[in-house]
Amino acid sequence: MERFIQFNDETVNSAFWMELSDLAAALSQNPDLKVEFGPLAYLQKNPAVLFASHFWHHRSREEETAGLKTDVYLRALGTIQWTDEAVIQFFMKRFGGDFARQLLAAAEDIRLELLCIQARPGTKSAFNTRRQVMRRYHEVQLSVNRSKGFFTDAVFNALFVLWQADTPFEWPLIHPAVDQAVPFIDRTARELFDARSTKDVARITGDIAEVIEELELRGMVNTYSHLPDYREPAAGEEVIDPGKRQDPLANDDRAEEDENEQFDEQFSTWHRESEETRGTFMQFDLDQGTKTPMMGNTAREGDEGDAALASVQGRSKKASREQYNRLMAERRDESTRADEARYGKENIGAKAIFEKPRTASETERQEYRLLRDETAPVVQTLKRMIQKSIEKKKTSPRTDLLTGRLGRKLTRYFTDDNPRLFYKKQEPSREIDAAFYLLIDSSASMYDKMDDVKKSAVLFHETLASLRVPHEITGFWEDTSPLSKEVKPNHFLTAVPFHASHQKETGYAIMQLRPEEDNRDGFALRLAIEKMERRSEARKFLIVFSDGEPSAADYDKNGVLDTHEAVMMARKKGMTVFNLFIGEEALDEARRQTMKTIYGHGSIMAPDVSELPHVLTPILKKLLFESI
Repeated sequence: MERFIQFNDETVNSAFWMELSDLAAALSQNPDLKVEFGPLAYLQKNPAVLFASHFWHHRSREEETAGLKTDVYLRALGTIQWTDEAVIQFFMKRFGGDFARQLLAAAEDIRLELLCIQARPGTKSAFNTRRQVMRRYHEVQLSVNRSKGFFTDAVFNALFVLWQADTPFEWPLIHPAVDQAVPFIDRTARELFDARSTKDVARITGDIAEVIEELELRGMVNTYSHLPDYREPAAGEEVIDPGKRQDPLANDDRAEEDENEQFDEQFSTWHRESEETRGTFMQFDLDQGTKTPMMGNTAREGDEGDAALASVQGRSKKASREQYNRLMAERRDESTRADEARYGKENIGAKAIFEKPRTASETERQEYRLLRDETAPVVQTLKRMIQKSIEKKKTSPRTDLLTGRLGRKLTRYFTDDNPRLFYKKQEPSREIDAAFYLLIDSSASMYDKMDDVKKSAVLFHETLASLRVPHEITGFWEDTSPLSKEVKPNHFLTAVPFHASHQKETGYAIMQLRPEEDNRDGFALRLAIEKMERRSEARKFLIVFSDGEPSAADYDKNGVLDTHEAVMMARKKGMTVFNLFIGEEALDEARRQTMKTIYGHGSIMAPDVSELPHVLTPILKKLLFESI
């Protein structure tokens, strides 16, 4: 199936994203620091999140990699170690303008660049790339903002180019008022090259910001950098009630005290969920009106009808059975959520439903025989390749024999009537010490590839069965008809189980696999990992027949990342994981990139089943070599 919306076909490079996360945690020495992508790069303290900028996306691979890594260097290494938060807080109290705050953020980053390079000389190349890209960008923005009349933005761009220039910088004509102040601005800005602390940077940018404010130019239109507020609520500081009105009234007049008359009046209301029609109260939100000295937000005598306020229960009051049952249900829900989280936060609510194949019909048997005959020549090639690549099981040495090699325990020659003094060395068995698990994506996107996938499954089954290698073939999909936020049913149809994988007439159930609905690859992989962990074989292989595009409920954005994490988990446990994509679309560059993002180098693409042994042999040998 051709995908015609290519502009909306962007996927997350999960391997690089995890690399950035590990880099941020290592530099900051905070394992809880998370990396996320946002419009601007900055560090958030609570919760600890490092935002890398979208500015670097859709550029060359070198520029994108250098830009995102330097965002991490500046925040995880520079901001945490060398930025004085107290100075930032004081500056933000003094200057409320957007120009001053953006200028301080940009100038502080330029100071931190030099410190990062001194502390980590290996970052110099990445910062050089960053400096070139940022300088070109602000040179273009300077020209655009001058022509559009955004003079404050143009001053910001000019200052940035000045600080990052490799050659002598000459100020362009921006605005008559700005041009007169350029000598002072230029002289003050060049002091940044000698700045040694955040306090020095704040003084320099503050002097420039005061001059720009006096020129009474239009404020900044664009946002180039962000200065976060590192302030935390001080002890004893009044906490503002979020339910209390904060915005001012449309008018600001106040009524005279003698005009006010206070009186009590009961306002009753009723709706379907009310048990009683008395004792309730109303609340009004006013946008316009006159301020009065009437008392508000004060305590009043409660009554039995105030159900909304009856949230405190006395110690001696007996709890009802409904309350106890509700509390126990909440505890069970928490335990269930914790248990579900073991399959990843993206798979909370996913429920595994295991199905058994029905008895194969005569039509399915005939289809299987045709595929078996068609793949018979390829089976022999694949069989020889597996025999040469995978270790065989080993038997223990046999002792106490009447013939063979003479052992060292010779005292039995004198003590036993029929002494057994010989042994035979350890010999390899004919059985291969490996297990294979084949996961077949049975989602709707596989409808045009399912025939090729079935043929490949038959090829693997016939090959592994002839070698008596235990294997299991399972199709998986997510059912969308009973789908809800709490329960996401995922079906698993085991066509060939481990315990019967070498028996005759087992593979007929492969013909019952068909395209269904969605696919949650990360969840399926984690269940397969659990089953493979219980196997005793030395080599464990997880093969995923999929088009490489996970798609399920609440899974579209993070499905690729979740699947990649599952693959990495399996490889850390010593399993070999790779993906098989068979079909004419195997050479599609977009799909190839998606496969590489999820499986790394463990992705095999073949336009036809007959090409499978040729493309499988080198990568299987490589993966086996890495696992030794």
